[in-house]
Amino acid sequence: MEFCTSKNAILNLPLMSRFYSGFFGLLFLPLAVQAGTIKGRVTDARTGEPLVGAVVYLQGTSYNGQVQLDGTFSLRNVPAGEYELVGQFVSYQTLSQHVSLTEAQPDQTLSLRLRDKNNALEEVVVQGRRDPEGENAARRVEQVAPSIVNVVSAQAIQVSPDIQVANVLQRVSGVTLERSTNGDGRYAIVRGMDKRYNYTLVNGIKIPSPDPYNRYVPLDIFPADLLQRLEVTKALTPSMEGDATGGVVNMVMKDAPAERTLTGQLGTGYGQLFFDRSLLSFDRGAINRDSPADRNGSDYQAKTSDFPWASFSQKTARPNLLGNLTFGSRYGKDQRLGVLLAGSYQGQTRGSDGYFYETGITQDNYPVLRTLHVQQYSTRQERLGLNAKLDYRLDSRNTLRFYGMYLQLDEAQARFETDTTYKGNARPDVDRRLRSRLQRQGLANGTLQGEHQLTEKLSASWSLVYSRATNNVPDVTEQDLKLTSAGNRYQDVSRIWLDNHDQDKAAYLNLKYTLAEGLELGLGGLYRDKDRTNRYLSYQLRASGQTAVNEQDINSEAYTVFNPQGIYVGNNNYSATERIAAGYGQVRLVRGAWEILGGLRFEHTNQQYVTSLPTTEAAYKGRQLYPDYLPSLHLRYALSARQNLRASYFSSISRPSFFELTPHNNAGSVSESNVYPEAGNPYLRRTQAQNLDLRYEFFGAGNDQVMVGAFYKRLQNPIEYALTNPLQYDPATGQVRPAANTTAVVYQPINAGTATNYGFEWVGVKFFGPIGLSTNYTFTVSEITTSKSRNATAGDASLNVMQKRSLQGQSKHVGNASLLYKSPRLGLDVQLAYVYTGARIVQVGQFLGLDYWQRAQSQLDFSAEKRLTPADKRFGLTAYVKVQNLLNTPYQVDILAPGAPAAAGSPATVTYPFQGNADRVSVVNQTYKAYYLAGLRFRF
Repeated sequence: MEFCTSKNAILNLPLMSRFYSGFFGLLFLPLAVQAGTIKGRVTDARTGEPLVGAVVYLQGTSYNGQVQLDGTFSLRNVPAGEYELVGQFVSYQTLSQHVSLTEAQPDQTLSLRLRDKNNALEEVVVQGRRDPEGENAARRVEQVAPSIVNVVSAQAIQVSPDIQVANVLQRVSGVTLERSTNGDGRYAIVRGMDKRYNYTLVNGIKIPSPDPYNRYVPLDIFPADLLQRLEVTKALTPSMEGDATGGVVNMVMKDAPAERTLTGQLGTGYGQLFFDRSLLSFDRGAINRDSPADRNGSDYQAKTSDFPWASFSQKTARPNLLGNLTFGSRYGKDQRLGVLLAGSYQGQTRGSDGYFYETGITQDNYPVLRTLHVQQYSTRQERLGLNAKLDYRLDSRNTLRFYGMYLQLDEAQARFETDTTYKGNARPDVDRRLRSRLQRQGLANGTLQGEHQLTEKLSASWSLVYSRATNNVPDVTEQDLKLTSAGNRYQDVSRIWLDNHDQDKAAYLNLKYTLAEGLELGLGGLYRDKDRTNRYLSYQLRASGQTAVNEQDINSEAYTVFNPQGIYVGNNNYSATERIAAGYGQVRLVRGAWEILGGLRFEHTNQQYVTSLPTTEAAYKGRQLYPDYLPSLHLRYALSARQNLRASYFSSISRPSFFELTPHNNAGSVSESNVYPEAGNPYLRRTQAQNLDLRYEFFGAGNDQVMVGAFYKRLQNPIEYALTNPLQYDPATGQVRPAANTTAVVYQPINAGTATNYGFEWVGVKFFGPIGLSTNYTFTVSEITTSKSRNATAGDASLNVMQKRSLQGQSKHVGNASLLYKSPRLGLDVQLAYVYTGARIVQVGQFLGLDYWQRAQSQLDFSAEKRLTPADKRFGLTAYVKVQNLLNTPYQVDILAPGAPAAAGSPATVTYPFQGNADRVSVVNQTYKAYYLAGLRFRF
């Protein structure tokens, strides 16, 4: 007798028939054959890694399921019978296996090992062709890397709350961010080491920086959706360039897939800040991209008509728009040609509300509040990224590759500010200022590479690289209306044009020779020719000094051009070159569970600059020439197939930037701090460091992971920015000292003696079914002793004392905690991500104990995505949502001094705005509020 137990079949019967069917079904249920379970694991046939998200189903039935994070699947309540179990995964060959369920054996456990479709490229597959954007590939890179590495996969980036690379980096253990005035992450600080101690790679190639002042790359220029994975290397091998003490950020761009693929997304969103206030904007069409001298020649006498005023207006911010498109395929015989084309666009409106105080010092070493700047920033960002990758296998032993990349970040920033200068008991001066600032940063890179198996034992790889980074800030303008009891007057104005470019031409060569099984010798080198130019042109427009005719229209003021030919500020206009020649030798030994990699790197640096200062000026040109020998040793012991124990030692350096070496002197008008004059230091020396690392690694099933490590760094001549009297060279002693008999204070890079930096790191990921917890924590302690002044009163002997403090940018406590829900069966991925950054020094003060400290921050972000189409279909559609800064985390900076702050010329008991704590002086506060984003992602 056969019983119909299908729910749909029963519901189609008349009521009485359904009753009898149910009654007899229950009566004879013990006599029926029990339903069984088919379960097992789906893995890669070559590596054994689980293929998370693969689909399994019984052919000809409705029984199906998806592979979970640990590689397992389960089909329950399957009646007895004969079936074909089918396993499918993108870019893998479909596999079927016969399954028999009987009353005697109702449960079956199977193993499906799927093979990549592209059999001809199996050797390439090992290097990342196999699901290169997945979490398993990222964990594999960490496990087999020759040194200490943390990896974020494209899959993890996609489901995170972040859309640009700098913000992604804050999820990596030991990494904190330095943010822009918009609250967006810009620079990475690794293990408490300031951004200058790190460098950036694209596909393993160092790139120049569009930053106008420094050699480190602003990471907010990179859209995160162009990446295949993001790597942070914390211990340098001999084959890596030696100028990183904190770490190396390597962005591996998307690569050609094994089969034709088209993916993309489209999203929109809004910032909470602009729900609550309007957007301040200016007419970008009124901005002259070229100065009067550039348009008409250096002898041109500029007129007031050459300086139109950009009109400001309050608007409703338009929604943000984000999108990307990626196409990849392989062509030709044996699919020898791989093509990947990707583009990304992100248009966002960001901003902040806040204030900062200019401060001074009293004779008893106490902060003085002098000027309060209350500010509103409104910024329109447009981020464009283009990426092309081609690879062609000439034959089984020779492959050529070409990478091309172009990135562009445009920012139109409007700032409204009220500037209140306190004068003790007198009426304060108040200025109302409107600033327009338009900036375009660009980064282009073209790399041609070859990989050749010359003999059975000798292989070679090479790269030819051209890169160019540009920065253009035209016609920075600030409209200044001073409010006084005698009448409101417009103030003198500077109109500034700033542009720079940094160009690299480089060649790399690496050779590997197998001496014996498990013993490999590596030799190689590079030569880089870097050119940098910086142009800074300023015009001064003088106001009439009369009461403003129309306070709402600056065109009513009769300005005159004070310097019609402009001022090419000599020390801010320079050209510079840097020639780096490097070579290395290394030995890699693999014996049983041991892997040993050690060697020596040599780098020779030749830095030169020349300014447009008169040749009679000191340091109008300069040169630094020095060699460095950088040994390193890396040990890895495999405790088991899933456990490593690592130890590393390496020596490293950090070179000063060109701008730091030139004797420039900016009034701060184009800098973000906009407070203190900034000066260069031609006597600045490179930093040299010794580094030690230990780490234990465990790679569990699925995404489970544990990493515990410790590190120690010792730095000689660390470079820090400090508020100090201008430095000068004393030929009598051969020493560089602050200038005597001056009260002038500049913000200047200095060599700060010797420093140490040490701590430990924890990374832990654990899933309980679909629910997971990802955590990392870094504890860091650094120490440096520098000279500080006790007071700065004119006519008094300045008493210099030594102060022990932490390094600039170093937080003692840094942590991440993410609550995760991942269900391949439901196609649902949810993440609640928390980031904690402890207090840190953001600016070294000139006076004892009066450094500027950023308060500890807690940031909470959220993201979720839901698959809308079946996983086994070729076309896939996913909806997603991202929310950043749910807690409206502010950026706050204090001077840690007890008691109430004082104003110039007034008693210390006088209180001032935003000063509510007795143990600190609040000097900076900025808020950004939350940002919301939602969209659709598709795949063909």
